[in-house]
Amino acid sequence: MLPPDPPGAPLFWMNETSGALRPTILAYLDGSDMTPFEIAAMRAYLRQWIASPVWGDQRPIIALRAAVGGLDSVAAIRAWLEAAADDGIDPL
Repeated sequence: MLPPDPPGAPLFWMNETSGALRPTILAYLDGSDMTPFEIAAMRAYLRQWIASPVWGDQRPIIALRAAVGGLDSVAAIRAWLEAAADDGIDPL
């Protein structure tokens, strides 16, 4: 677990203030169909999360960073999140 607010910490979706991300995350968590806009929003969120310097530059992190751009479906997002969880990273 990260200490509270370390420098460069990723931004957590529950603290996002535009209101665009919350319905996207909830749709994913509920297992609802996601629109192309929601998939793009989720990809952008996960990109900023994994790009945070707090994760370092170990091989699994580099692989997650490289793969995040290809998240174009719910199945791809699910697989990416499972791989992230295997490395102790849980953006949700």
